[in-house]
Amino acid sequence: MEAVRPKRAKWRTLKFKRRPRKLSKRSGTPQPETMNDNEAEQIDRLLLSSLRFWEVERDLIEERLQARGC
Repeated sequence: MEAVRPKRAKWRTLKFKRRPRKLSKRSGTPQPETMNDNEAEQIDRLLLSSLRFWEVERDLIEERLQARGC
């Protein structure tokens, strides 16, 4: 003898799948602030400075590796 499944459970599952999903509201999230020219220039200088630093650092590492014979 097989166990009889209630028909009601299948109906609930189908109804659940048909429900539309709620989309998150984006109105509550703040928009990013725009930078003025002075801030952008300061960031550009900082980026260039850090790029120069890492370029020098990379060169030193490469020189040390060559000196070790690797």
